[in-house]
Order: sequence, then structure tokens, then C-alpha cells
Amino acid sequence: MDQVMALRDNGRPPLVTTRTQGLHSSGQARRITRAFLSSLSPPPPAESAESVLLVVSELVTNALRHAQGVTEFRLGAAHGTVTVEVADPSSALPAERAPGSLDEAEQGGFGWPIVRHLASDITIRLRHGQGKIIHAGIPLLDPAV
Repeated sequence: MDQVMALRDNGRPPLVTTRTQGLHSSGQARRITRAFLSSLSPPPPAESAESVLLVVSELVTNALRHAQGVTEFRLGAAHGTVTVEVADPSSALPAERAPGSLDEAEQGGFGWPIVRHLASDITIRLRHGQGKIIHAGIPLLDPAV
């Protein structure tokens, strides 16, 4: 079920959020994200939108592939930043492949550096016995620049 709400923050532009449960694919997450981004006024520049979509795709794919699924997916926008939150039932932290390593025995590790490069604010919150939430803030480029 998707839920969208706008909240006013002391006269600033509204904070817009969407929250989804029951996410089953990164394609589904990208569709939700595209709709969310197109609902923003003004919509983010294409380059910023692509960055958000890539972060969403990587975080959701990692949760589905390595953490037994997505338990919650949330998007938010305020003050020139789009936030992405992906919750999953695993307490295992994201792994990063050693630089230059193409060892087939390693599982994954390519997406996390992409997320770290594109997001300016990343936090991982472990929830006692309930997995984790990864929060990533992606700055939106100023279209006037």
C-alpha cells in the first residue's frame, strides 16, 4: 500500500513523503520512485532523478538479494534533497567488494560504492531483532546551475 503525504515545516516548502510495504522488485521500486519524483514541484533535473533511481535500485536489489526482502520502502523530499529509506529483516551490514577484486567467490559488493558516491548522507539503523533501515539522502542539482 502506497501512502503519500505533504507536511509543512515552519513556512518552508512542504516535505513530501511516500511509504510502501510489500515491495517485490527493484523495477517496482523504480516505478514508485519515478511517480514520486514527477509529483515534486518543480521536478528534479534529469541527472538528479537518475541518481535517485540508481540509489533506489541498488538498495532494493541488495535487500531482495542479500537480506530476505524489503519490509518497508520510503521516499521523502525537502530542502533540495530526496531521501530513500529501505528496511529489511537482516542485521547484516552492506558489504563492499575489495577495490579491483573480481573474485567470483565474493557475493555482490558492487552497488554499495555507487550508493556511497551518489548519496551525501547515509545512515544505517539496526533495529533490535528486526533487521535494519538504510537511509540515503541524495542532493538535487540546482537546475539554474
